[in-house]
Amino acid sequence: MSETCTKCGAVHTDENTCESIFGEFMALEFTDPGYGRVHFLTVACYMVQHGGYSDELYVWVQNALRKYLDEGHTTEMIRQDAAQGPGRAKGIRRQADAPPLPKVAWSMTIADVAAKIRDAESYCKLIEQWGHTTLKEMGPLVLKRR
Repeated sequence: MSETCTKCGAVHTDENTCESIFGEFMALEFTDPGYGRVHFLTVACYMVQHGGYSDELYVWVQNALRKYLDEGHTTEMIRQDAAQGPGRAKGIRRQADAPPLPKVAWSMTIADVAAKIRDAESYCKLIEQWGHTTLKEMGPLVLKRR
């Protein structure tokens, strides 16, 4: 029996959920540096696709993804930006009473990444692909928030 994630639209055909896959990814990233080098992307993509960020953070993370993926900013540079970003003064998490976000038909989700992992190298390439896809498709989430 398959289940569809109500937030990102991922289809799960076993007992996994997006949240359980994310937990598995975090365990890999925190125990093996070969996986951990894409940690920023993993967290950002998961949070973007699952409605986890405040409106201000969606704008910030779109810029951070662009800097990281297109301009070659390092994780440390992103961390330094984050220390000056909106998350330092306000919460980064979306409040329960916040207006709903527009639905996005994501063409790549965490479940797609999980289905294709073979090793750390394939994991990082898939996470980077997920990052590019998320950046490309997240426009409706920030369109009226700039």
